[in-house]
Amino acid sequence: MRQFGWMVALAATMISATASAQSAFDGQWRIDLGAVKIPDRPWVVSMTGDGYRCTSCSTPWGVAADGAFHAVSGQDYFDAAAVKRIDPRTVEIHYRKAGRLVETDRISISADGRTLTSMDTDHATASGQPAIYRSTARRIGAAPAGSVHPLGGSWQTTSFDKGSDNTMTVTMKLAGDRFSLADGTGQHYTATLGGPAVPVEGDIAGRTMKATRLGARALQLEGAIGGKADNRMLVTIAPDGRTMNVVSTNLKLNTTTRFVARKQ
Repeated sequence: MRQFGWMVALAATMISATASAQSAFDGQWRIDLGAVKIPDRPWVVSMTGDGYRCTSCSTPWGVAADGAFHAVSGQDYFDAAAVKRIDPRTVEIHYRKAGRLVETDRISISADGRTLTSMDTDHATASGQPAIYRSTARRIGAAPAGSVHPLGGSWQTTSFDKGSDNTMTVTMKLAGDRFSLADGTGQHYTATLGGPAVPVEGDIAGRTMKATRLGARALQLEGAIGGKADNRMLVTIAPDGRTMNVVSTNLKLNTTTRFVARKQ
């Protein structure tokens, strides 16, 4: 289940947001997949006669790998999952929330068992248009004893190498102390800098966001579910105004992803 995770004070460069008609943040930004720096933390799963289990997930979970939906507790974005072995090297995982199909992941293992490719389709976008993500991983740990499928083992993600167009862009605007962000899947919010958390419209887990200004070209965005922060992003615009550097920290897993977006 793909999930994205999101403090440096820049007081010396702090200026009023109303100093110019357009802020450094304004515009559409496109993620540069070639500039993503992925955390080292591995993805660890097992596929045995007892079923599928993700032991490295922030809240470990598992179900029987019989193709039927089974209830799953402790997860924000799904409450049931179905795991099906498609063939000797392919597994498909379907996720539901409140009876609605929200995501499908198709995971394939190379013939030599060393490379994993995951094609994840988000069916629960606010726009109604599916969002597709593809990632690749290399094996760093053997499948455990009793494994019935080569998916079992430890995997290190090496790249996010493809995404549908609606996963690649965000549009931002800062007007006075009001910061707005909308992504290509239809999720959006407007927050007051330094103000309370606001709902992310279109997020199926009820996520909220807070925005804090750190400088003329830097913001901190903090995401929470159920009032508990789980993601923090430091967004910094380069002096040329064309490059956005993002440091995203998953507070549950204590991992950090770094990526770059280019102004369109």
